[in-house]
Amino acid sequence: MTVSKKELRIGVAGAGRMGRIHIENIIEIRFVKVVAVCTPIESEQEWAIDFLGPETAVYSDYSDFIKADFEATLIVTPNKFHKEQVLEAIANGKHVFCEKPLAADARGAWEVYNKSLEYPHLKIACGFPRRYAPAYVEAAKKIRNGDVGEIITLRSQTTDLYMNNEYFVDYIKTSGGIFLDCNIHDIDACLFLMGTDETPVRAYATGTTNVFPVFKEFGDVDDGLGLIDFADGKVVNVYGSRDNKHAHHSMTEVIGTKGRILINGQPRLYTIDISDEMGTRMEGAKSQMDLLAPAFKAEILAFRDWILDGTEPNFNLKDAAKAVSIAEALMVSLKTKQAVEISLVK
Repeated sequence: MTVSKKELRIGVAGAGRMGRIHIENIIEIRFVKVVAVCTPIESEQEWAIDFLGPETAVYSDYSDFIKADFEATLIVTPNKFHKEQVLEAIANGKHVFCEKPLAADARGAWEVYNKSLEYPHLKIACGFPRRYAPAYVEAAKKIRNGDVGEIITLRSQTTDLYMNNEYFVDYIKTSGGIFLDCNIHDIDACLFLMGTDETPVRAYATGTTNVFPVFKEFGDVDDGLGLIDFADGKVVNVYGSRDNKHAHHSMTEVIGTKGRILINGQPRLYTIDISDEMGTRMEGAKSQMDLLAPAFKAEILAFRDWILDGTEPNFNLKDAAKAVSIAEALMVSLKTKQAVEISLVK
């Protein structure tokens, strides 16, 4: 980064699990300061004041918050609020980093994307940490360099560690479905690795509820598989699971005409092996936050540098809107058991 004396003042909307991760990362980053936090939840307000200090402005109302004196906002609120909050931030002249998904549905995602084009001076990003995970960045470089030749197919998965508690089941009810909540990371990762303005045309999905039968009541599954056809013949295969027993495991495979790249083939928490009387084993990551911890900080660094220095980022808002369109089509296919044409709502 080019050294700059300017400090980027940020307001964070949302101080739950992901909001706290971002806030904790920001305080370790130079030239960025959290000056305001917005949450209607009293315990989160108390945490923000305790962690950031009493000089931090805390708001319960987003409309009051977004008018405050800062240059950029991080939106880390429930999915259903993303579209309106991003649009309101843009209207108030704020740069925006929004956690995935860009909106709860495809129409909303494209509305945000199209609105962003009217404000070219504002930096609008949607956070997908794999775009800043070192293994994915290196894989993208090799693909751009032609090391695997022309891409034939990509396979990507996000499989979460098994949890069975009331909070988890309640979360699934309003998550938007496995493809929007979970596999949207895989969809975006594949778009990033392909690296060009790809056009998805058709989606098919299926899944099971063998572990969590209650998910049927929500129109969802505990294990889902999806296929996406692209206009140029590429095929993407995504797999999501909410019941992995051994570890959280995010991995991606790219197969080309000259070779293959496998990213995160093993779900390692650390790059060590442990050998004892039980044999040799590795420690698995418990969550995506464990596996991709450096990437969450790197994407905030990239957002800062984009605003302060104009450094081109790996963020791609059009891909973020495409990812919602694809995920939505997969959820429709999951429920109808039919292939679904993908509409990129413009």
